Amino acid sequence: MIKSQVGRRYSKAIFEIAEEKNQVKEIYEMLNSAMVLYRTDKEFKNFILNPLIDNEQKKSVLNEIFGKDNSENLNILLYILDKGRMNCIKYIVAEYLKIYYRKNRILDVKATFTKELTDEQKKKLIDKLSQKTGKEINLEIKINKNILGGGIIKIGDKIIDGSIRRELDNWRKS
Repeated sequence: MIKSQVGRRYSKAIFEIAEEKNQVKEIYEMLNSAMVLYRTDKEFKNFILNPLIDNEQKKSVLNEIFGKDNSENLNILLYILDKGRMNCIKYIVAEYLKIYYRKNRILDVKATFTKELTDEQKKKLIDKLSQKTGKEINLEIKINKNILGGGIIKIGDKIIDGSIRRELDNWRKS
């Protein structure tokens, strides 16, 4: 089974548990912390993936790191470990976040501009997008001087390209 399918299946089940326990945010934070640690700490990743290390040792380490806040929620992480799916943690967290956004009518928007927007410009952009979509906007802005001016907005699989670079490319083609 490919990792994204595993991520979808596990995240759906985990989200249902999180809703039942009224712990959606807390479980997301724990999963996200585990994912960040897994992706950034090579020693931790090697330890978790090493088949020669007993799962009980791995559980003990996870308990030490994540068990302080809520040991009940830790069981979710331990289950992922028991099933040998820690290598899919990135996909599980991404799919979990998608479910959360969908249920809470939040839209993930990525925007690229040549320079940083002022707080007023960000607020106007968020308000306009929220008005058009009827959803709360989670805006991520990147800076890319190669687009020369204007901006590119990506909402899901839709791209609104208002960059000067695209205009110049279109002009050259005609």
